Amino acid sequence: MAARFRLCAVVIAAVVSPACSRSSIGHAAGGAASANAPVATLALAYDQPAIAGTLAHATATGLPARQTIDLEWGTVTGGWVIEDYYHFRGKKYSESTTPLGRFPVDASGRLEARFVVPEDYGGVHEVIARLGGAPVAQGAINVTQTFAMTPASGPPGTPIELKVTGLGWRTMESTWVVNWDNQELGFVSAAGSRGSAVARFRATGGVGDHVVKLYTGWQGLGYLNYEQSPVAALPRISGIPALCAPLVSPVSQDCYWVARMTLDS
Repeated sequence: MAARFRLCAVVIAAVVSPACSRSSIGHAAGGAASANAPVATLALAYDQPAIAGTLAHATATGLPARQTIDLEWGTVTGGWVIEDYYHFRGKKYSESTTPLGRFPVDASGRLEARFVVPEDYGGVHEVIARLGGAPVAQGAINVTQTFAMTPASGPPGTPIELKVTGLGWRTMESTWVVNWDNQELGFVSAAGSRGSAVARFRATGGVGDHVVKLYTGWQGLGYLNYEQSPVAALPRISGIPALCAPLVSPVSQDCYWVARMTLDS
């Protein structure tokens, strides 16, 4: 008889602490407007938490009538800096913007626009409405992390793939530690790949339940006693998916995947 396991795989969104996610993204671009030009509020409606692929609805009023607005997404460009093949210089980023599309303003000065949240770094991203290159309205979206693990079944030793999106670019938000049965496997980071990455490892252990947890671990280490750790205020996964909660007792405050291994009949 061969031992097999079943993975309860779900996509989970992490809540980013406002204290850790405040961003200056887009400030340089916004500074090009005249000091006397008022910038309206760009109201943004979307399902929360916002993750890559979320549909957002942007509205603004009091804009110049019958004009065409350029909508931009504030972000950063950069990553790890390596010189002469082996000199590691850390990370470096510069502010940048990505176009979201062009949208008309109606006769009353109202803007209605819909766009999809790009697959990008986690944290606060400014959404800027520009007319003739100058900002006329501005809002922001806080992008959170997602984690998805596959496959759903297989014997011990099966390769497991963990896909993440929305990891932060800042040092304190860019690294997450992967634990299997309370043992650290390694860490996943997306500092140079716009917040998205894939981690791969193999299922190990005997028949029974196996727990996978992810912790914020900006130094490459995750604290098992997370609540009393010095990084307790950093972003982390929150909430237990209904699909997985019945498989663990007691229910933890941290969110994780549960793998159940069974014998073939």
